[in-house]
Amino acid sequence: MSEVPNVLVLESIRPQNAGTGAQTLAYGGLLAAVCEYGATNRARQAEFWAAPEGTLEEQGCAADLAKEYLVDTAERAVYAEPEHRALWAKRFTDASIELYGEPDRDEAARLLLGEYRLLKQLEGSDRIAQGRVRFLLDTYRPIIESLGGSAEDIGTSDLLAERQAIREYGQAVREKYQPIFDLVNRAGKEEFGPDDMLGVFSDALEWLRTNEGSEWDDWEVALHNKTAMSVVPSKKLIKIAAQRRPATAGEVVGLLGHELLTHGLRSKNGYAQDDRRLAIGLSGYIDSEEGLGILTEEALLGTLPDKAYDRYLDIALALGTIDGRRRTRQELFDISYTRQLIRNRLRGDLTMTAGELVPVVWAHVDRIYRGGRGDGDAEEQAIFTRDISYYVGYKRMAAYLAEQRAAGKTAAEIFEYLSRGKFDPTNPQHVEYVDSIYAARQD
Repeated sequence: MSEVPNVLVLESIRPQNAGTGAQTLAYGGLLAAVCEYGATNRARQAEFWAAPEGTLEEQGCAADLAKEYLVDTAERAVYAEPEHRALWAKRFTDASIELYGEPDRDEAARLLLGEYRLLKQLEGSDRIAQGRVRFLLDTYRPIIESLGGSAEDIGTSDLLAERQAIREYGQAVREKYQPIFDLVNRAGKEEFGPDDMLGVFSDALEWLRTNEGSEWDDWEVALHNKTAMSVVPSKKLIKIAAQRRPATAGEVVGLLGHELLTHGLRSKNGYAQDDRRLAIGLSGYIDSEEGLGILTEEALLGTLPDKAYDRYLDIALALGTIDGRRRTRQELFDISYTRQLIRNRLRGDLTMTAGELVPVVWAHVDRIYRGGRGDGDAEEQAIFTRDISYYVGYKRMAAYLAEQRAAGKTAAEIFEYLSRGKFDPTNPQHVEYVDSIYAARQD
């Protein structure tokens, strides 16, 4: 196995003060990461040149070099002299777009237009503070007006087949893993704090060890001092966010489907084939991976998590995708915070006060501006676009489910196939690779 370390972008550019609302984002591990990856740059380049042309191996090596450049550029964007910061912030954003893509203007406009129409319906309602409604309407109106007559052309396609396929997918997951979801009901709680969630996920892992064998033995679940859950395939670890707001019983069910029975299960099955690449993720897998995760949440709960829309739209607003005007980090916080206050009020969600919501929204915003300082005017900001993968991947995987159902595959068959490892089923090279690995193991 290669001793050249993979470039871990998220760990390298994670702000140590994310979610605090600090004027400038600060980084504890960025300089160390640049030094570590710089020391192995030549070996990383050698791996790329030695990889067969057009293969997944070559693509993976190229992606790692691109990630190293992104981390290097983040270091310059953060620590450059003031007169050079805008240059390096732009280069960081360009590198992020090259690696992860950017929001589509029409799709972002469609999402914004949907929010605008809902807000118009809330005008005059005594259920919602009208100052908040007016703020968002006044913010969104110029963006929509910039579209001209094209705004009325932005509609939704017929999604009935996709909705049906997603519902059936959820039924298939429940049929196989209902005892895991029953753990939530047996807890007898309306709200689940970090320790409660740790207990549920620990019990779920124990059920998997008992019913699916020793391949789950090395997997663990632990608390970490963050606001979001994550799965670390290389460590076979599921991290429960110690700073996350309390979750409802339904949200815990969705997280079990997303984190354990999508990210964790796909990684476990990759390891079961003695293929670390399939366990960690084939090059270019991330959109389908994150998309499948939130699709599974929708399949189990009946609604798509807000984070899918919010991350896509807010990255578009930060980039100025729709109207050409970038938003500062503070401007994006004001938009996202007001939107969440209105949303919580409409849903009767009283689990968080307005004050408790502040660090949650800052954490969301700081995911977008990480890799840069996050201060100054909008034109100077480094924008990290990776989180569009949730919505991009969701759309891709929803279409894939509908196509497979139309071709005669059952939802259970689709679930079993998608669980084979961390790969993109719409990528022919990935499909060929996965099929060859499984065929070889059967022989």
